[in-house]
Amino acid sequence: MSTEAHRWIVVADSEFLPARDGGEREQQGLVEATLAANALRALVIPAKQELDLRAYRELVGDICVLPVHRRRSPLMLLHPRHPFVVASRPTPPGLANRLRSLVPDATGIFVLSYKSHGIGDRLARDLGLPMVVRQHNRESDYHRSLVEGSHGPRRLVMRWESARIARDEARHDRSDLVTAFADIAAEDAQRRRAAGARQVMHVPPFVFGRGGADRAGALPRQAGRGDRPRVVFLGALDVVTNLVGLDWFVDRVWPQVRAAVPDAVFEVVGARPSAALRERLGTVPGSEIQADVPSVEPYLERAWVTVNPAVAGSGVNIKLVEYLQAGRPTVSTSLATRGLDLRSGVDLEVHDDPGAFAQAVIRLLADRESAAAMAANGRATIRRLTDPTRNIAMITRAFEQARSPRMSEEHDYQ
Repeated sequence: MSTEAHRWIVVADSEFLPARDGGEREQQGLVEATLAANALRALVIPAKQELDLRAYRELVGDICVLPVHRRRSPLMLLHPRHPFVVASRPTPPGLANRLRSLVPDATGIFVLSYKSHGIGDRLARDLGLPMVVRQHNRESDYHRSLVEGSHGPRRLVMRWESARIARDEARHDRSDLVTAFADIAAEDAQRRRAAGARQVMHVPPFVFGRGGADRAGALPRQAGRGDRPRVVFLGALDVVTNLVGLDWFVDRVWPQVRAAVPDAVFEVVGARPSAALRERLGTVPGSEIQADVPSVEPYLERAWVTVNPAVAGSGVNIKLVEYLQAGRPTVSTSLATRGLDLRSGVDLEVHDDPGAFAQAVIRLLADRESAAAMAANGRATIRRLTDPTRNIAMITRAFEQARSPRMSEEHDYQ
């Protein structure tokens, strides 16, 4: 069955335009992929504030965009059934009826996040449609990592929330309303199968931004066109896992790099840095912070090496995908590469020991020819893994299996 026979109601995680962080860019990539497959018929967006509908109409054209209000009250922590991240995205009365009238021939519900599964569940039940849920990580694992970076009352709240998420995930993994789960990380897909979920597939990240992987080709293939060796880190600077990784790199890796390459610059590029972070980086020799920039491409263009020092969190680290798509020599910890079929020493350097991590950065700064070869390998591999046509076809097959009289539990979606 071709994708032309598919007409999906897509439920986003949250507002995602302008797409600044990795999760927002992956959402944009998913929406673009459904558009390219001619499958998108309506887009439901849980939003904390009024949406700039012009931006979404520019993205999706005349496709119906329905904002639904997110409830941010702390009282949602006391919801009798769902954890805050799900309860704060309630289904407004009449949403199913409205979608029934707008998309009377809809064939499926595609939910782009575990956190929006409450809306997806309700629509799947009321409209009698199959549902595929995109999973960006094991949400309970992610929240447990946030506990480690929190203190005082916030730490207690995060521990409470992570426990409730774990129970909710276990229930939802076995829900009869879910046709299939589409995990971004292969490791998470394996864990979900082992936990008893019926249909699970590994669907790697979608390329993000208009033009996808081809847009990344606009950057020079040779990294580092600036006069000084630049090591670049991208990431939302108000996310605990990014801050923990920055601390690890700045304290344990960067001093070794600067000792070997005294004129090296560490450039931190990201949104919403706190005053404390600005002050902290201001004391780090050779560091620069670029906050809330309209585009990361100029900073990737002049990067000699990109780094992904992830030491906490779960799922696939989208910044790693972005580095490789842009054709940049990259050094990462192993945590950030789990779930992606990348080759250490060929596509990128992978090291968890601070000394080995530093030496890899130093080698790539010094040997530009080897760095360029590794960057080219990484770019080719990640383009194959994130091919939107291939990946959306896996989602399509999951919906097609739901239509067949017999759904084989042994069916290999890949």
